[in-house]
Amino acid sequence: MLKGHVFSKQLFGHPIFALFINTFLNGENGVSDNYKNGMKVTYNQNILNIDSGAVCIQGRFLEEDVSTSITAGTDTAYCKLVIEIDLDKQNTESEFVQGTYKIVKGTNTYPELTQTNIVKNNAGIYQYELARFRTGTNGITDFSDRRTFLDFDSIYDEIEVEYRSVLRELENELANIKNGSAYILKNGGGKIEGNLEITNDFKSDNINSNNIISDNISNKKRK
Repeated sequence: MLKGHVFSKQLFGHPIFALFINTFLNGENGVSDNYKNGMKVTYNQNILNIDSGAVCIQGRFLEEDVSTSITAGTDTAYCKLVIEIDLDKQNTESEFVQGTYKIVKGTNTYPELTQTNIVKNNAGIYQYELARFRTGTNGITDFSDRRTFLDFDSIYDEIEVEYRSVLRELENELANIKNGSAYILKNGGGKIEGNLEITNDFKSDNINSNNIISDNISNKKRK
């Protein structure tokens, strides 16, 4: 069944909106650095605090409206603090369960993240890393901020630069067509910049030394 999005009396479905945003951002994830406090992560002993902010993960926006604190534990482990999107869960009108903070742990090294293609499949799990650290009886150590940032101003600037570059190229091509330098007319003539090499015989009904205009013309016999 064909469905409509961005049509009158039709809903703009969230999977299509996520596809649009993710395509626009070329698959990049990141925190918005100009919204609230950028989801900055701090810690004290074994307690982590995620400050207010917003993040876009695979075309889906999540917001920390105030702040959230979670306990990292005191076991000896290599840890990653992530935002996990799980599209296999079902939200309700009163509860958002498809996105949550989670600490994933490894015994001897930092664990690999689960990052399935939730844009294409509209299902599965995708984990975005906010920070990594180690835990032990003395609390959190070796803390590293792993946030990436989406600079929308730079994105628009880059789009504008590319647009103007393409526009200039098109304008130059159009100018060459108008003055005839981009081609030789079948009737009316034209000018060649550079060497003209003819592989087979050259034939003309009207060519002689009087109607040849050239700064450098030579006649070399083929061997």
